[in-house]
Amino acid sequence: MPISNTTVVRFPDIETRMVPFAFLAAILPFSVQAYDVSDDWFVGATTTGVVQQGEFSGTDIDDTARATLVTDIGINYQPTDRDEFDLVVSFAFGDSLSKVSPYATHTPYADDLADALEDINGRRDYLLTAWYRRTFALGEDISLALTGGIIDSTGYIDDNAFANDEVSQFMNDAFVNDTLMKPPSYDAGIVAELDIADNWLVEDASWSVRSVWMNTKNVGGGLDGGDETYNYYATQLGLHTQTGNYRLLAQYTTDEFLDPEEEDTEELMYFGFSADKKITDIIGVFSRVSWQDNDAAIAHDTLYSGGFNIDGSLWGRADDEIGIAYAHLDGGNTEIDRTDITEGYVKFQLTKSTDLTLDLQYMDEDATDADGPYGFIYGIRASAYF
Repeated sequence: MPISNTTVVRFPDIETRMVPFAFLAAILPFSVQAYDVSDDWFVGATTTGVVQQGEFSGTDIDDTARATLVTDIGINYQPTDRDEFDLVVSFAFGDSLSKVSPYATHTPYADDLADALEDINGRRDYLLTAWYRRTFALGEDISLALTGGIIDSTGYIDDNAFANDEVSQFMNDAFVNDTLMKPPSYDAGIVAELDIADNWLVEDASWSVRSVWMNTKNVGGGLDGGDETYNYYATQLGLHTQTGNYRLLAQYTTDEFLDPEEEDTEELMYFGFSADKKITDIIGVFSRVSWQDNDAAIAHDTLYSGGFNIDGSLWGRADDEIGIAYAHLDGGNTEIDRTDITEGYVKFQLTKSTDLTLDLQYMDEDATDADGPYGFIYGIRASAYF
């Protein structure tokens, strides 16, 4: 038992640590290929296995190990160089720690897992996206693309070169998207993408504007616990240089979210900045800073996050990488006072199409009137790209 204020870190026992290796050994031997069915058709898949061990303090939840196996299958058809059709389905077994985690605002593994893939937004199972995209050339250096269908807004906005992919980068959702107001996914929407490739205003740089509209659901978040359908709007301005990317993002929803007293509904409004930059050939950095209005009930109203990416060239393996990140969230008007998250991972490229990641997270969440849960999460992730 801890003495005074000393924290004792207890690692998983030998039996617990053997489970991830047995689980991952089953998926790594797969023969991995990508299929170009023809010049117009492409079929691809990703299979990812994750095992996480959570050591939870400040809560009644026991230390727990959980696993998940997720397969995403994508079909893409490009009949011309300006037209594109795309469809993605996903299947999963297990929910990792998402159902047992004591942390109210963040999940230790951000992928869409078994429970989330059933009754998506109260509409369907397993089908994530299905859309059509048309690109128009407006000039030698200017293009406009319009996309419509079932879309994932995170595929167009809140992108980041070093912190945007739970399959190959950080696993905690704090470092996949901005969790202050995470853009919605897997519902009807329209996207406009304007790209300006010349040196307008900034030498050796290009610009982009992304605008998204979606009609989706706030499932269980309305008055009396009902579902509320709302409209979502977002615009992102991006500056892209030879060494980095800089983005300003604004998000807004119609008033379908409960206020703190749960007596009425309010809109959501958000402003954020994100950046990623290579500072040397080996080291990259990233950051996100954001704020949202607090008329609706929200866990936090400010977010600061950032981190490093270290290329494996440092130790002679260019396809390996290390990521280290920290996020701090505070403000808000619910029972959560602040959240601090630290994560580090090392990814080993085993073959051209398989990789293995060792991951360590530390999460600390404080309530407004009491100490909250805190502790380490140990993870192993194996991915195969078909």
